[in-house]
Amino acid sequence: VILLLLTASAPSVDARPKTEDVPLSSFRDNTKSTLQRLLKRVNCCGIDESCCS
Repeated sequence: VILLLLTASAPSVDARPKTEDVPLSSFRDNTKSTLQRLLKRVNCCGIDESCCS
């Protein structure tokens, strides 16, 4: 009976805030590579139009 009361009063999985499963380091790596790609495109397009795709 006590176990049932404890189980019923415990917070459910739905009550917890949702978080991403992706580790922070992976997020940083993705952000860094995206920024590098954008910077390369900006610098390249000023010089050579063929790399702007």
